[in-house]
Amino acid sequence: MSSLFLRSTKSLVRELGRKGELVPVDSLNSSQRLRPFCLVRKKHKHSLWPWDTPLIPTDFSLLDVLEPGCPDPEVNHSKPIYSWEKEAEGLTGAVSVSAGLQSQVTGSGTTTCLSALAVQTLWVSPFTWEMLLEKRKLRSPRPSFLQELQSRKERESLYVVTEAVETLQDTILQSHDQMRGAGQLSLLQLGHVQVQGQSHVDTEKMVSIPQGSVLAYRVLQLVVEEDGWAVLYFPERKLCRNARVAIAFSQESGEESNFYSLRDQADSQLQDLVTLSSERRATLLGALQELLRDQQALQELEDTLEQALDTGLLAQLEGPGGCVLCILQDSTSNLSCSKGRAILYILGALAALSEPQHCLLAQSIERQILSEELELVASILEHNCNQTEETTSPLPTGVLCALKSEDEVLILNLVQGCGLELEKSGCQLPWDPTVVPQLSALYACLTGLQLLTDPSPGLSRTVPEEETLICP
Repeated sequence: MSSLFLRSTKSLVRELGRKGELVPVDSLNSSQRLRPFCLVRKKHKHSLWPWDTPLIPTDFSLLDVLEPGCPDPEVNHSKPIYSWEKEAEGLTGAVSVSAGLQSQVTGSGTTTCLSALAVQTLWVSPFTWEMLLEKRKLRSPRPSFLQELQSRKERESLYVVTEAVETLQDTILQSHDQMRGAGQLSLLQLGHVQVQGQSHVDTEKMVSIPQGSVLAYRVLQLVVEEDGWAVLYFPERKLCRNARVAIAFSQESGEESNFYSLRDQADSQLQDLVTLSSERRATLLGALQELLRDQQALQELEDTLEQALDTGLLAQLEGPGGCVLCILQDSTSNLSCSKGRAILYILGALAALSEPQHCLLAQSIERQILSEELELVASILEHNCNQTEETTSPLPTGVLCALKSEDEVLILNLVQGCGLELEKSGCQLPWDPTVVPQLSALYACLTGLQLLTDPSPGLSRTVPEEETLICP
């Protein structure tokens, strides 16, 4: 089952008509760190990555950076906004396969979601920003956390929350999923041996959202210099996601299909992991599986590895993050740059996905269905990646017909987490071109995780010997 919380925050942003301006919160864990004046950071996008980098909450506020002053800056409140939603979806489908191996699979499912939200918008007016700029200077000496954030300015930018949508009362989100399936398999070569089976998955879920939880937010870029600070009301306009992705791919591959460019890029970025022994790949996969359930540790590993590749200084980490860094070092304790960049490619792709998707990926590793997920995502991208208009196409079901119902639900929820939803009737895929970056990130991390499970022939070509850590 996909995340109830994320589904509700995305729906709220659509209802408010602020998609592209308001950012839906993907986890209750970070909700309280996204109130007005909270500081967030955003890593600069790597030129080779077709996905964008996410906003990362910090534990600090702009008011922690400025000299004390009275009164506290004003935060405006909107009138209450009420939203009630009940969504019921039905899904039916059938798949038949012949040519010596005959099989029939039929299935049906229903999903019912219920949410009732009372929210208000908190925002900081331009007048308040002007007042702060005039009357509140930066602390001297500057707080250590600000110095650390500034030390990363070549790799990331700093933002401040200027608007937040919060709940006015405790709220319960509910969802009920039912999935039924039946199948028949005939092996003609073995004298018409028949196997029949049925499956049923029934899942209920409730999520409690406390009063005052932030569901969506908006930011402005914060600039901190030696002589002062400022917020940028009109930062340089960026290309839309579709244009950015199309340009990145066209520059690398000319007229070649976008999907094949992504596939070749992933192979190129990840190929050095093939030189690891099977034992090291298994250990690395297990460490990443643990990190998928610990967002803070996952972020710490990405930050540490990125800094090591940029500066040549490798910090120490405990737990599974430290295990990953240890595996990437040679016998002289030097980090292999090529293997470090390969892991950073996987971590960058994971960062573009939501926390609920991370949990689904951890379950996928445990259930050993990464190859099926990779096949489905590759098929969706291959058939739709160049489609720049919204359309509806058949959902590739070949990979799903042989799965257990619970595995099928897991895979579909993982894909739906990228913003794609099944039609309410039939196995149809409503294609939205704006989801290409996130689907590309999902494909990239699935490719990396599957490589650690079982390297494909396409990645087994000879690679140069390991480099040691003296990176440009």
